[in-house]
Amino acid sequence: MKKIIIPFLLFLSTSAFCQDSYISNDGQTVNGQVLNYKEWSKNPAEVKFQKTDGSVITLTPENCGSFVAGTDKYLSYHGTRVANTDNVLVSRNDDGATMIKDTVNAFLRQVYQFDGYTLFELFDNKRINFYLNKNGNIKELEYYETIKDGTVDPNNSYKAYLYHEFAGKGIKDFQVEIKKLRYNENDLENFFANVLGDQSHTSEKLRNKYPSEILLGVGANVNSGTMHSWTSYPYYHQTTFSPSVEFGLRLYSQRNFGKFFFQPTIGVMPLSNTFKASGIQTKIVKATEVNVAIGAGYMFLKKQDISVYADGAALLCILANYETKDGDRKYVGTDGSDARITGQVELGVIVRRNLNIFVRNSFPIRIIFPANTNYTYKMSQLSLAVRYAFIHGHKK
Repeated sequence: MKKIIIPFLLFLSTSAFCQDSYISNDGQTVNGQVLNYKEWSKNPAEVKFQKTDGSVITLTPENCGSFVAGTDKYLSYHGTRVANTDNVLVSRNDDGATMIKDTVNAFLRQVYQFDGYTLFELFDNKRINFYLNKNGNIKELEYYETIKDGTVDPNNSYKAYLYHEFAGKGIKDFQVEIKKLRYNENDLENFFANVLGDQSHTSEKLRNKYPSEILLGVGANVNSGTMHSWTSYPYYHQTTFSPSVEFGLRLYSQRNFGKFFFQPTIGVMPLSNTFKASGIQTKIVKATEVNVAIGAGYMFLKKQDISVYADGAALLCILANYETKDGDRKYVGTDGSDARITGQVELGVIVRRNLNIFVRNSFPIRIIFPANTNYTYKMSQLSLAVRYAFIHGHKK
């Protein structure tokens, strides 16, 4: 126990410094820089550390007590962990109802600390395990899943431990809080903040290093339409331009420097194509186009004043009030709206965090031309647009 407490106390005392550092096994603090620091999602097995004298050492859980890199703090751990899967549906590997323990040497990442309690996470290729450190005593919060009678059967041993540890604090609806608690970082952080009375932690702004953004944009769109007859070869093309407005969200990963993000958007624009050519009657397409996109992206370059990103999304293209006209006949539409699923790609630049400038291309969709069912209408779009990002909790 002494071997755990001493590095842990030194770990707490050095984590206030902004400079990277590590604690050697003999308790010495060594300053320098972690060369391969990437704000890892999964815990590193080893790190490259350059000392202030220029020499480089590979840190492992065996040769150091802890290290600090950027805003992350890691503690060396030598002990056991539950090896059964924590997500039996994803892993498709049911280890049975009996708890299996592995012995590991690993770096644990600190995810929460308050009032003598520290929550650590071990995330590797096997699973996620959480550990609670109380004044130097590390206890695993044991959890795993199995399948019983065709349904997921969780083993919530950690809930019994937490109930015993905190039931005497007089927390309102404590049994309800324990019952609804889930085994993930966010839920556990919120739980400890509540039972320990950590009021400042209830602010989402303090938890999210990379806050979410509300997006509002306008764009200029090139609509490339093609009219094709089932009974003859020629394709008839027509290009039009239309404005658009867009609303959306950008939700950043809280690891990997926030380079990964999730981006749902809704865009609205008028759509109109008129096809005129010798040998055919004039054909008209008009609609209000509503695009619902759910995408994910990555920042290839992310700096304070400029970032470059790419995004790919699944796109539901809804043509509301879709009407078509063939020659002098009346407009013919569909009952309600017509919708197709396609995709889109986006390449953009973010200037000074708020201004987004991007180019986007949507893949073609093909729909029936109701005014003359011998024809089909195919459409794709290329957009140049700008967005303004309203950053959650951001103050200029």
